[in-house]
Amino acid sequence: MTARARACGFLGLILFPSFSSAEGAQDEGTSHRCGTQFLRQQRLAGAGALPVSPASNIRASKGLAPAQSQQEIGVGTELDFPVAGAPTLLRATCQFAGEHAFVFVADREWDTNGGPVLQSDVDRLAELFDLATPADPQRGIYELSVNAFGEPPDVDGYPQIFILVLDIARTGIVGFFDPAVADHITPELRRDVLFLDEFSVRRQSRLAHGTLAHEFQHLIHWGSDADEELWINEGLSGYAEELSGFAEADPAAVPDFLAHPGIDLTAWPFDVHAYNYGSTYLFLSFLAERYGANGFIRALVSEPRNGRFGIDTTFESLGIAADFVGAWGDWVVANYASNDDRFSYSALAGRSVVTEVIEALPVEPIRRAVAARWGTDNILIRLPGSFVVDFDGDDSGRFNVWAYAQSEGIGRLERFDLNDEMMGRLTVTDVDSLALVVGRTSPDGEAYELTIRPLSPTAVAEVAEPAVEPAAARLGLSYPNPFNGQLRIPLTLGAGSDTELTILGSNGQRVRRLLRQSMGAGDHEVQWDGTDEKGQLVASGTYLISMKIGSDPHVRQLSRVTFLK
Repeated sequence: MTARARACGFLGLILFPSFSSAEGAQDEGTSHRCGTQFLRQQRLAGAGALPVSPASNIRASKGLAPAQSQQEIGVGTELDFPVAGAPTLLRATCQFAGEHAFVFVADREWDTNGGPVLQSDVDRLAELFDLATPADPQRGIYELSVNAFGEPPDVDGYPQIFILVLDIARTGIVGFFDPAVADHITPELRRDVLFLDEFSVRRQSRLAHGTLAHEFQHLIHWGSDADEELWINEGLSGYAEELSGFAEADPAAVPDFLAHPGIDLTAWPFDVHAYNYGSTYLFLSFLAERYGANGFIRALVSEPRNGRFGIDTTFESLGIAADFVGAWGDWVVANYASNDDRFSYSALAGRSVVTEVIEALPVEPIRRAVAARWGTDNILIRLPGSFVVDFDGDDSGRFNVWAYAQSEGIGRLERFDLNDEMMGRLTVTDVDSLALVVGRTSPDGEAYELTIRPLSPTAVAEVAEPAVEPAAARLGLSYPNPFNGQLRIPLTLGAGSDTELTILGSNGQRVRRLLRQSMGAGDHEVQWDGTDEKGQLVASGTYLISMKIGSDPHVRQLSRVTFLK
């Protein structure tokens, strides 16, 4: 078996499953608007085959000799096309020949042959691909996509892409790119071709036009990295729709994902749903918006490594200080904080993920779950006040937990410090609402427990990181934080005064008074060894440092971590 056949086994098999309606309607809830991956899945399942060329393991590229002897193609040229599921070749005639596209229509679908497809349908496709899009009146799908994703392959020697309008019998499939055509046993039948359903071209034009951009990305990606993981490939095809001005050509995809944020971003199941398209599109659009100015998308398409490892390698190759896990974390936070310009991104258009709302406290331990790896569960405490939140995740799981607090219309983001047992505590004060975004990064361990209670009245009023204090008195940033050993606490006094420095638990109760004395003006440093009033080491967790100058309190938050042998 050749290297390419091993890397992309479904191409080596060249299986042509039937699109026939005799297969039955799609399962309820499944979504196969894009037939490209449906074809792949059917072939992997063992549906019918055609013989392959011995040379099928070699992909042609621009500048190489064409796989067939070229003939001049113009309006009126008739050609035969292999079509998945068809027992014989399909005869079609060229109805448009342009700089970047040949538009062929199956003869039985053409107007003058008694079919439903009109010249106006063809002209709209041709103009869209070659000349202008809703996103850019000066550039068509071809130019926009090549600029974003890279050059397409060339298996036929023509600079144009073939677009074939035909009747796709299988319900719900609007279009597809079939790499098997490029590997056909007959060299004259190998073509760079995109297939579009005639009904959608006529009656669902926006969906069909978005699908044309979608499938062209698949063709480009196949030419650069044929074995890319499906979720990346489909996400980029969703982004291709956006680039051309047809964002969310399927309007159900994004809302369906926002209603199911617990799904695995990186999975592409056989019974694919609209929410799979929605999640991957949003994530890749997010990456493009955050990192696209660095050529990130084009580099990702050509990166040989796949999936999240390909994302990591692309970041590294471009010198971007980011990785998949960090980008995923930023994305899941953005999917909640969609109205905060610091976190959100354009494709959300102000929408956000479904959130469980809590409107009464305290919340005794409740057991919840994140349905899948790289999914999230979202909780909103829609109450003003100060809270202590305890998180306890399954030992077999790995979680990232963020708290997004809003106060007077301003949001702030904090991340839970979780220990190896996936336990952590966070204290927030004086908020109007508090949202928790619980993300899972492990294949196992979906469940977690959450406890939420009001902060004790004895607690100090301000825990969040404050702005720089006036020069008269300032409690500096303690370090190291988190700590395990000696904690160094810097403080500055603008004038001599009575000063009290105290360590508090997250519930506001005193753990240790470090000093209470008169101190002179200037910079000072106090150390804490992690022990309480009895000299015993305190447990891992969140603590507060309270500095009181007269009646003026200054507070910072810190974490102690106990490392177990």
